[in-house]
Amino acid sequence: MADVLMVIAPDGFRDEEYFHVREELEKAKNKVMVASLKDVAVSSVEKKEVVVDLLIDEADVADYDAMIISGGPGASIYFEEEKILEMCYQTIEQGKILGAICIAPGILARAGVLSGKKATSFESEKSNLDEAGAITSDSHVVVDGQIITADGPQASREFGKRIVEMLNGEVKKDHDNSKEESKEYYPPESEGDKKEDSDDGFPENKPYYDEGKRQYEKRVTEDETGNV
Repeated sequence: MADVLMVIAPDGFRDEEYFHVREELEKAKNKVMVASLKDVAVSSVEKKEVVVDLLIDEADVADYDAMIISGGPGASIYFEEEKILEMCYQTIEQGKILGAICIAPGILARAGVLSGKKATSFESEKSNLDEAGAITSDSHVVVDGQIITADGPQASREFGKRIVEMLNGEVKKDHDNSKEESKEYYPPESEGDKKEDSDDGFPENKPYYDEGKRQYEKRVTEDETGNV
């Protein structure tokens, strides 16, 4: 059994990216603790309330085997949150698993931990991943070493399952799941789903690093077999 810290926004976290991921983690007998900036967090779609276990300022990554950050429009509050950026860096330094989904990989980018790493995110954040030196992918879930990223709410269960595999030592470094491999997690979208998964409500983002500070690799696009 592993100890996992899940970070959610105080307002506007995406339901699937918290509830479905947590369900997959707990089905595998892992212990999940939830942290946020407020004692009660409110979801973005179904307006569900979650009583959190601890505040961000009380969290210490040394107490956990993995830190996972949920997305949703509210996650942008962490783009410049120094404590969260420091926790991302510490998680990598301590050799633990660091995960983010939807726009939350943008937090990892601003923390400076994605340089030279394969990663994915919601489309609105991919340019920021590029600027932070990530090798961005069009796959739904990407694992590179200690880091796992996913591109949106429909990948939530697959994301959770891959985290479980990582905790169990079952995922090889640089494993990159293609869209073909993960298509079972992508049922046909309804018109309502398409609207919810749009860029609406996601603010324009600025890179954590000054422009021109580094030279970065361009984004790569993979074919259906996962080849670059």
